[in-house]
Amino acid sequence: MITIKLNCDKNIRDKFKKYNINKKKLENFLNFITNDLKNTRKYWFYEIKVKGIKGVDSQYFWDEDEIEIALKCNDCKTIKQRRLYFLSSLIHEYRHWVQCHIEKVPEKKLNYSEEDIQKQSEKYTKNKYELECKEWEKLVEKFDDFLN
Repeated sequence: MITIKLNCDKNIRDKFKKYNINKKKLENFLNFITNDLKNTRKYWFYEIKVKGIKGVDSQYFWDEDEIEIALKCNDCKTIKQRRLYFLSSLIHEYRHWVQCHIEKVPEKKLNYSEEDIQKQSEKYTKNKYELECKEWEKLVEKFDDFLN
């Protein structure tokens, strides 16, 4: 069984409060989808630092135990849109963390550059590992009500 604990900085805790996100329920959700993905008989405990950063682009650096989540939202007009953008950004970067630490995917498999991301080239948008992240973003949208 894999257990995930989020160690959030003040900016992220403030966003949880502002968007009425229950951290324990979010951790339970992450534990559920992670254990559904990777079945194990051993007990694994991971603590991930979640840091809020200025701007609209979240990021994860391979082999790190830290996820950086954007505190601003691009083109979000309502609080619900901002909440979903925040949650989907967190889930997206968390999925990259899972790919790295749980699935042991080598960083070179994400064979795109910052330029590919900005241009939204096929090298980025059709990358298998990016598509997996997008799937998990859709999952969190479906379970958004649960996370209150």
